[in-house]
Amino acid sequence: MSSFPTPPGSFTTPPPPPVPDPPITRARKRAAVVTVVLAAVLCGLGVLASWNPWGYARFGDGPYALVAVATLLPLAAGVLALLLVRRKAVTITLAVACAVAAGIAFCGGGGIVAVFGDPHWKRTVLATTGEYQIVSLVESDLIFRQELRVARPDGLLTRESTRPLGCVEAVFNDHPEFTFKFARFVGPDEIEVTLSNDKTWRTRFDPDTLTPSRTLNAGCAAYRGAYVDTGP
Repeated sequence: MSSFPTPPGSFTTPPPPPVPDPPITRARKRAAVVTVVLAAVLCGLGVLASWNPWGYARFGDGPYALVAVATLLPLAAGVLALLLVRRKAVTITLAVACAVAAGIAFCGGGGIVAVFGDPHWKRTVLATTGEYQIVSLVESDLIFRQELRVARPDGLLTRESTRPLGCVEAVFNDHPEFTFKFARFVGPDEIEVTLSNDKTWRTRFDPDTLTPSRTLNAGCAAYRGAYVDTGP
């Protein structure tokens, strides 16, 4: 048999062997554990700040704590992707997706809270005994809302009653049934409130929790129950 010479350059070069994905080092695993623990602690603190069962005045902007938690979770997921995912393309995709989700949570959630869930309170101290205060909080933007709360001043640890001793609300151009003009302590744990119609109303409060035994309510949907009075 006759053989034909092979044209020069017709040899096919075999493809290079695939580059193996780099292994996950022990340092990366430790960093991932630290990220999970830190994220869990910060999220727990954020939920506590939002719930605020102790009534710390510094945590009055509770909804923003939930926005912080919603922003932190995708950021932590992005860090874990960078640390634990071995394929570079997948790592970049996950990291970008997590960054976008964090930006949406921060901007969108913060905007929603600023518009709908962040009352711009004007705070006024109506009465004080040195140990306790009666604080008036007034919001008059889209709605009119006034709350009276019992407070215990203590700097950064200042506490306020989580349930107000009085709440009045009126929507848009409606006029409230009454407002709170004055308040004073008439005993170690008793308060008298004077309304805009010159009527008076009294309630006691718990010196430890600051919670009033009764709440005077006019139009505030959040406060219902046997402990609520609708008028003096």
